Amino acid sequence: MRGCEEIVRAFNVEILKLEGVEADDLIAACVACARERGIRVVIVAADKDLMQLVGPDVLMWDTMRDRVFGVPEVEERFGVRVDQVRDLLALTGDTSDNVPGVPSVGPKTARDLLVEFGTLEGIYANLDRITKKSVREALTKHRDAAFLSQKLVTLRHDCWIDFDIERLRRKPRDIQKLRAIYSELGFSRLLTQLDAAEPQAARRAPEPAAKASAVASSSSGSSASEPHLVTNRDALAELVARAETAGFAALDVATHVPSPTHGRLVGIALSLEPGRAYYVPLVQHGLDGPKPLALTEVRPLLARLFGNAGIRKIGLELKRCAVALGRAEVPLSGFAFDAKIASYLFDPEQRHDRKTLVQRELGIVEASYEELTRLGRGKVAMLEDLPIEVVMPYVAAGADYALRLEQRLGPRLSEEGLGKLFSEVEVPLAAVLADMERRGVLVDTSVLATIGAACEAELARLEREAHRVAGREFNVHSPRQLETLLFDELGMKPLKRTKTSRSTDAATLEALSEQHELPRLILEIRQIAKLKGTYVDALPALVDPSTGRIHSSWEQTVAATGRLSSSDPNLQNIPIRTELGRKIRAAFVAPPGHRLVSADYSQIELRVLAHLSQDPVLLDAYRTGQDIHTRTAMEIFEVDEAHVTRELRTRAKAVNFGVIYGQGDSGLAKALGISRTEASSFIAAYFRRYEGVRRFMNETLERARAGEAVQSLLGRRRHLPAIRSANRAERLAAERVAMNMPIQGTAADLLKLAMLSLSTPVTPGTRMILTVHDELVFEVPEEEVPEAIEAIRARMESVYPLAVPLVVEIGHGKDWNDAH
Repeated sequence: MRGCEEIVRAFNVEILKLEGVEADDLIAACVACARERGIRVVIVAADKDLMQLVGPDVLMWDTMRDRVFGVPEVEERFGVRVDQVRDLLALTGDTSDNVPGVPSVGPKTARDLLVEFGTLEGIYANLDRITKKSVREALTKHRDAAFLSQKLVTLRHDCWIDFDIERLRRKPRDIQKLRAIYSELGFSRLLTQLDAAEPQAARRAPEPAAKASAVASSSSGSSASEPHLVTNRDALAELVARAETAGFAALDVATHVPSPTHGRLVGIALSLEPGRAYYVPLVQHGLDGPKPLALTEVRPLLARLFGNAGIRKIGLELKRCAVALGRAEVPLSGFAFDAKIASYLFDPEQRHDRKTLVQRELGIVEASYEELTRLGRGKVAMLEDLPIEVVMPYVAAGADYALRLEQRLGPRLSEEGLGKLFSEVEVPLAAVLADMERRGVLVDTSVLATIGAACEAELARLEREAHRVAGREFNVHSPRQLETLLFDELGMKPLKRTKTSRSTDAATLEALSEQHELPRLILEIRQIAKLKGTYVDALPALVDPSTGRIHSSWEQTVAATGRLSSSDPNLQNIPIRTELGRKIRAAFVAPPGHRLVSADYSQIELRVLAHLSQDPVLLDAYRTGQDIHTRTAMEIFEVDEAHVTRELRTRAKAVNFGVIYGQGDSGLAKALGISRTEASSFIAAYFRRYEGVRRFMNETLERARAGEAVQSLLGRRRHLPAIRSANRAERLAAERVAMNMPIQGTAADLLKLAMLSLSTPVTPGTRMILTVHDELVFEVPEEEVPEAIEAIRARMESVYPLAVPLVVEIGHGKDWNDAH
């Protein structure tokens, strides 16, 4: 504790202590003092007890979840007014804080009681009006515990504190003292962050006077960055020349809305040395902002710099920069270092957003984009409307941080064996994804309108049928009404509970469908309603009116396996095995005179498993072109090929894919509708016949348990500390990830290699527009389709020399569905 206090004092942060008074009560007292003086307060904590302090001028910031709670958020969380939170906490209790509460009274019951009776005292004054016998008896029996709990959760506002606002103001930290403390305690990482966050400002030469008129220094520095404003073409030309001489440029861009796909370019930042950056405004910021440079005037200069592949480009997120610049008709090439990708490769499980990354690696705390543009009451400012004093430091710092992060993280990539994956796969792929985002995919909204009308009619029919089998009308979209109907009126047995109700989730309804027709109808309604809301209704609004296309965002730093993901909209979750999913895919069309070509790797994960495990049975099956599911059926059921029925092949297929995902007997039994004993015998038979697979899985688990990261073929890695957890569920989940990661990660690697190979067009008019799991989709001129198909197949099947052949299935059609 002494060490913690020393560090806090070195930061020149005031410490408040009072013997015998808990921290919660001190915070409550501080809030009371601040409110008396008209000072707005932000409580930084995750303790729900402190939410009773929230008010019009008091917010609570949960830094663990990066969520801010005002009055609406607190009332949404608890379902009661802020002034009733104390009594709700008293009723529900908290064993971790030794608050007994009232047994049998959970959050839902407590909320209902307080909504009806107002306070704990009001509840006890109206016990005879509480209709539920068990609740009334629990309250009567545990009255003393209820009021003791109320006393325990009540925060004291009256404890004396020396509240001097001047002493509480933020002051500069004592760098020398912090360095001494960190050195004494052996905090080498914090020392490094301290050094990185403190540029050698004292040794920096002042800005030459000759530059003063062209590049005006801002007085509002941002976290040790020194931003300079560039407001004329000559100054920009000088910067471009300096970048050409240096051979590199760190950059960041500002768009009027967060999405670069839809955002208008507002400004550009450049940095050529750590701690110093330049901001080029391309629009006027606010009413009093400086006159910007016209994009039409400086576009040739920007293209000369950003389009020069010989100049290394460094950024926090280069794909975002490329998309924004591309919309402004400025090319970006020469991708060299992307801080977000580097962070992702080191540990794909952690967060990689700018705010988190900069704080973790450089020790700098700054506002996020959302915090910067938040106006309050749910309103958000556009970046161009904010004052230059706000925008310039933030955007300029982005370029500066990118340069610092390259110097910090770049050497680590090579040291940790990630350099090749970073520089030869992930960073070049960012440029490919940027091209795909700008290109987009053509959507026929008239097809979606037709589907929408059909969905409305089908939903109306299913709703009428649900009312018929239920025996009465009810809101089919209300979980609460459905819960009452299924379990109270129809007498079905609840299978599981949430904190506040009996579950009516998909798994529960699936199981209950065997007892009654209603759960099956609700599942159908939910599936159609979800697809209708997510795609049929939403996609038309996402079509860019200037292109007629949807420009989804492709993310390479989200899925821990290395797989790509898609957002705004998510094009990877449109089902292909349902009729409605196929109809939605048919709305993605080829432009006139073109066809869509779909190329899909066949069983890539099982082929990767054959390569990694070197299992002789798997190798033989793929090398001889035998159907792998038929071969597995032959092996585990001990029959010859002629006696492999459709049912046996289906079971073998489930076992094959279950092995990849570390599925146990319980999961396989559920998937096939068989007993766990039978499922266990299938798995045992599989591993007896596929000895190489068993050995590979066991060796992978042993390495993971020894603390090694599990890796893909190209060195993509994932650390799994939970594999040594005392919690059995966490440990088993980590074991499943360990067995799957080398396979899934390698499949992701191979698809990315294929995308890089196909980034140069196979024919003059062929363009890659989509990727979904193991599939790539292209727009191809009709006359080039035969040539394009052969070239696509050749490149995809030769991206990496596996021990078994890679096979690609290709089709083409007028729309995405037709291409399968």
